[in-house]
Amino acid sequence: VRINRLRFCFCLDHNLRIALFMAQSVMGAPDFVLGTTRSMVTMMQFNEQKQDYINSVANLEEGTDEYRRALEECHQRGAKRCASVATLHRGLYVKAAQFIASIRGGTGDRGVPRAYLDALAVFTDHAPHQPVQKVAEVLKESMQLGGWPEAELNAGCDLRSIESEPLASASLAQVHRAVLQ
Repeated sequence: VRINRLRFCFCLDHNLRIALFMAQSVMGAPDFVLGTTRSMVTMMQFNEQKQDYINSVANLEEGTDEYRRALEECHQRGAKRCASVATLHRGLYVKAAQFIASIRGGTGDRGVPRAYLDALAVFTDHAPHQPVQKVAEVLKESMQLGGWPEAELNAGCDLRSIESEPLASASLAQVHRAVLQ
């Protein structure tokens, strides 16, 4: 694994290597237990949905209205499960949900069922955002913010103002309107 990492790093642009080093020093090493837990929860949801599909259409004749209705209801349940997993795990899972929600144009009605696209579309415009307390933790690593967000910003702070609610949020970042002193 270490050799592959080194080979990968040598292929990277110098500035990107510095950025990766800085990110790793801030974020620390990946959490193996957390990653494994997320994978297991996701796999359990996948298996539950797979079994739901099997049970929903068992004993139904394919092509009938009853079959289509049962399949659509199963799609609805599965789409809700997918959205729950992305909301729970955030980050890369939200990025995957955004990708799935965006592929409709290329697949037409033959690809991903509409229920999934509709349920995951929320992640393209309104991804879940971090609470202002977590934003403050990150900002305080490089800025003087006094007691914000619990207390008002003052003249000793690097910012004159910052909005608690983000203007936008995506899978891996969010944007807040702020004014420097």
